[in-house]
Amino acid sequence: MFQLLNPIWLFGISGIIIPLLIHLWNVKKGKTLKIGSVSLLGESSRQNARSLRLLDLLLLLLRCLLIIIVSMLLAEPVWISSNSPAQKGGWILIEKDNFTETYSNFQKEIDSLDQAGYDLHLFEVGFKTEDLNKLKDSEIIRDSTAAQLSYWSLLQMLDQEIPSGKEAYIFTANRLNRFKGERPEIVTKLDWKTYTPKDSSAKWIENVWFTNDSIRAIIAQTEPKGLRKIPANIDPLNRNTAFTLDIQDGITSLSFKNISASEQKPVRVDTSTIHIAFYTDNFKKDAEYLNAAIRAIQKYTQRKIELSPVKSGLIKGDHNIVFWLSEKMPAESQIKKLKAGSSLFIYQKGKTEEINSLIVLPEHSLQKEEIKLRKRVLITERSKNNYAVWEDGFGQPLLDLEITNKLKLYHFYSRFNPEWNGLVWDEDFAKILVPLIIPKLQNSVSDPYDSRSIAESWIIPARAEIKSGTVKKNTESDLKDVFWISLILLFLCERWLSFRKNLN
Repeated sequence: MFQLLNPIWLFGISGIIIPLLIHLWNVKKGKTLKIGSVSLLGESSRQNARSLRLLDLLLLLLRCLLIIIVSMLLAEPVWISSNSPAQKGGWILIEKDNFTETYSNFQKEIDSLDQAGYDLHLFEVGFKTEDLNKLKDSEIIRDSTAAQLSYWSLLQMLDQEIPSGKEAYIFTANRLNRFKGERPEIVTKLDWKTYTPKDSSAKWIENVWFTNDSIRAIIAQTEPKGLRKIPANIDPLNRNTAFTLDIQDGITSLSFKNISASEQKPVRVDTSTIHIAFYTDNFKKDAEYLNAAIRAIQKYTQRKIELSPVKSGLIKGDHNIVFWLSEKMPAESQIKKLKAGSSLFIYQKGKTEEINSLIVLPEHSLQKEEIKLRKRVLITERSKNNYAVWEDGFGQPLLDLEITNKLKLYHFYSRFNPEWNGLVWDEDFAKILVPLIIPKLQNSVSDPYDSRSIAESWIIPARAEIKSGTVKKNTESDLKDVFWISLILLFLCERWLSFRKNLN
């Protein structure tokens, strides 16, 4: 079925009036000339007149067709073919990297589907067709560096690729870190089976740094049931500890003694001091709340943190993060003094509105209860490249991150004040600030080690919410190439006829 995606451009066809008017203007009624004899009017003159009239009509037709085809191109023509929903069979989808373990867990189901004529596809971008027997006989080398899309993202792609009426049987591990983003609704009928991998527990050193008198590390251990993070103080002089401390070229690293070198990567001990500066201006009370939270972070993490005021609005170049608690932006020359990778946190200036909403923090935060939002600054202009770190209950950015010239610029559309929100009174206020001050300690999981499993109840509702596969899927074929070729051919013909007319 022929269809136009942007039919409003068909009004452009009215442009054929222009060549029609030009043609009619040129075809004038001849004048009567009084002559003494008709002997000068030969047969060739009549023949030339007939030839000219024929060429004029062809040129008129071609020029009208050129205008029509240009309008059709702008209207985006496509050919839509309906796929029959009565197709039988379906797809078997398996990840290539985990094929051996997946097949061993679901051998009977996969073999049965294969014998029933179902096609085997890889559950990855492109959904490449594979032969089951070849996969069983081949040695699969797992690529740990390959980027892995979320299962939900792959499911959306699958819904566009699989022919209408075919079922999808997906066999994967139940790793939670692969189910990211919003669960989609699709029209494809599917059956999703999962298993718990053998390597369903992992332990690693997430972060390690020097304190004033020892070394402090965060030991993370993930299992199918969840994730645990245990802080540990390590005495460098104690040889009976479970850790190995190694110093090479002035760099200190920490690793486990009882885990082989091939199964772990030594973690470099952070020896740096975090330099934090404040510029309070007229928001001295806000600075007191913020100062107290940072002191709590310092006490909990035992990190080396130095706080200092920004005097006379002059920023130093060694600051890791500057809290500019003022509605006046610092001078550009001052911003340029900040070193690459540092952060500038500013109070956004603008029109204030009363609001009855909530502060919505990222998924990895430790938000336990609702945080009230009473006042905020309206957003008048925002770059599309900005990232919303915190949002209000209506999905509008409350803390916006802009990365420019290797600098993290945080725009805060509220204030650290109880009159504006309940953030400073929240018991987790200090923990909420940790990702801003010490990004490496944010409460996210290191994906390569995350072996938590997703609950079966989280997958079953996804299938229940999937709409029935009664909706027909249509295949769109772009016809632009056909119209472009026609346009070029018509243009060449028009030029040739025009040239021939001029010769005559």
